[in-house]
Amino acid sequence: MNICVVSTFDGSTEDFMEIFNWAKDKASAFATDFEVGVIREGKVITMGNVTDMEKFQEIMTSEKMKAWDAKHNCVDVVYSLEKQ
Repeated sequence: MNICVVSTFDGSTEDFMEIFNWAKDKASAFATDFEVGVIREGKVITMGNVTDMEKFQEIMTSEKMKAWDAKHNCVDVVYSLEKQ
């Protein structure tokens, strides 16, 4: 499933890239073709093809991710994408 995650947070793009790179190292187990687009400081869009939604959810709800989200007041909105 192709997804788009819109992340809004308190912090810099560099802060986001640190947690993204941590997750990206694990992403080969559940996704392909991740791309990141910076909207502005504190707002980023990530798109990718999730091949195992259960493993994706495990990373998104991991203790490390929850701690980062709490520290940066991060809200992720996940959309499914369909090619037209």
